[in-house]
Amino acid sequence: MKKALVAIGDFESGSELIKQLIEFLDDCITEVHLLHVIDKQNLEQLAIYKGKTLEEVLEENQHENENILQKLILEYSDTHLYITTELLKGLIADKIIETAKRENVEFIVMGTRRESITKRLIKNHVRYVIELSDIPVLMFPV
Repeated sequence: MKKALVAIGDFESGSELIKQLIEFLDDCITEVHLLHVIDKQNLEQLAIYKGKTLEEVLEENQHENENILQKLILEYSDTHLYITTELLKGLIADKIIETAKRENVEFIVMGTRRESITKRLIKNHVRYVIELSDIPVLMFPV
């Protein structure tokens, strides 16, 4: 039985990551822990842009992301996968690494943008997860 941590950003990329994971590992993967991390810095900028308080934007974002996680569970409920979900707030890379250790997963799955994989690796949380992780990190284009 293999357990993976799948770090998602939105429904489409989350769904695409799960599909690719199933195709890549076929029946070897049996458990998936979906993780979405709310980055507070991004929300602060969004709150300023929308002219709302951080608390208002955080509440909206949290509700939207809980719905995304539930939709992903429903979409893959007829597969052989056992899916758990978690929504956290904080620094994305730190939360991914902490959750991977706590959940005792065998590997981490993350998505990258097809058009700029190298550019994104240089300046984002994917690079930090790869550098900090003691376990393999699989990256799929989404």
